[in-house]
Amino acid sequence: MITFDTDPHRYRHWRLACEGPFATLTLDVEEEGGLSTGYRLKLNSYDLGVDIELHDALNRIRFEHPEVRVVVLTSGKERVFCSGANIYMLGQASHAEKVNFCKFTNETRNGIEDSSAHSGLKFIAAVNGACAGGGYELALACDEIVMVDDRSSTVSLPEVPLLGVLPGTGGLTRLVDKRKVRRDLADVFCTTAEGVRADRAKAWKLVDRTAPLLGSGARRGTSPRACASERPPGRCRGTALSHSNATSTRAATATDGSGSISHRVNGWLL
Repeated sequence: MITFDTDPHRYRHWRLACEGPFATLTLDVEEEGGLSTGYRLKLNSYDLGVDIELHDALNRIRFEHPEVRVVVLTSGKERVFCSGANIYMLGQASHAEKVNFCKFTNETRNGIEDSSAHSGLKFIAAVNGACAGGGYELALACDEIVMVDDRSSTVSLPEVPLLGVLPGTGGLTRLVDKRKVRRDLADVFCTTAEGVRADRAKAWKLVDRTAPLLGSGARRGTSPRACASERPPGRCRGTALSHSNATSTRAATATDGSGSISHRVNGWLL
């Protein structure tokens, strides 16, 4: 039986770190941690179990941490952000299981946008590696996408050319209606198996900003999203969703002399 009862202490695929107005969600999928047997979650691909943890983390940020104003989603793996839904998991799933999986993952992405629209949370996808299929659809649900320019990382929606199916979690709609990508460019992007690298991705409006590598990560200036949230400042009392002895890890938060807030995540300065 599948249970949706979890908490940060039991996460196998995500790490949640809260520090002041920032929360960082780091995707570091455990390959052997699939919800079912018969597949491995390689390249930060996900199944329902990974998304159950994401759903739980987003709700905890929204309701337990009212001080958080910006949520950064990034990857804990080298050279890969997220490769989307695990193909082998989908291959062995029944039709009903596929439908329910797509419904749940769609609701999670819709929840990100609902939190942004109605709870004042702003979401930044820090894409630090290859970002394909459902991984790019997760980034598309965020308010802003920042992509590392390492000459190898790409964004892509390869479902049509490689699998003969449409993207299942809102990628096509968000590409045109939300990001206002030109329809001719969207057609090329969605029918090409090869991904688009940083410079062209920015020119096509597939991402908002690019960042060069500096040492172990990328450094960026302070994001305007950090000050755009309407969440109440100062100390507020949240609502606990469940009892847990887990404590969030802490990330570095700082201010520059002007009073703007900056946040370092895996070498990025957002």
